[in-house]
Amino acid sequence: MIQPDAHPALALLVKGDVDGSVEAILDILETYDEHETVRLDLVHFGVGPITPNDLEIAEIFKAVIYAFNVDCPPPLAVEAKKKNIAIKKHNIIYRMVDDIKEELSVRIPKRQEEEFVGEANVLQEFIVTENKKKVPVAGCRCTKGSLARNALYKVIRGEDVVYQGKLASMKHLKDEVATIKCDMECGLRFEEPVPLQPGDTVLCYRLVDVTHHTAWDPGF
Repeated sequence: MIQPDAHPALALLVKGDVDGSVEAILDILETYDEHETVRLDLVHFGVGPITPNDLEIAEIFKAVIYAFNVDCPPPLAVEAKKKNIAIKKHNIIYRMVDDIKEELSVRIPKRQEEEFVGEANVLQEFIVTENKKKVPVAGCRCTKGSLARNALYKVIRGEDVVYQGKLASMKHLKDEVATIKCDMECGLRFEEPVPLQPGDTVLCYRLVDVTHHTAWDPGF
């Protein structure tokens, strides 16, 4: 039963050439076990070509029509295009299933994950005056990758994260720079003042959107 909520969902309408084909497709859909990620709703199924009633149902439920070895009359194909109803034709079941898996995957919300950019060691802390305020600056050497001015940072001491956020300044010698390469020294000032100690580790990273694919395995 279809539930009116905001959970990601794929609504399907299946048409096939014969009862056996439709039953085989329905048996495969019964194996779907990833409803917690993306709900799979079968709104209608039947034997024979696509009909006006199929389009009405697909429009109401925003369903994708899967046609296995059946046609869509040209006037209905035109109507479906006007109403943005997707009709996908297949004549090989496993390719239809792959198509359904792709539709499920694009509905999985993207997740943000940390992408490593670089790492530096704090050599010493400097105190500088900015706008009449004394602020700490980390004198660092980049030991892995590179450091980017517009990236995100963590300062790690032992097993504790003592700072997480952005930079206010990145300098090489006296010049403000956009990047620091491996083995270069630099001065890092963070947006929020944080006490720094020699031996602290500075991690540079970015948050990237990661696309996930459905874990559903129909068995072939």
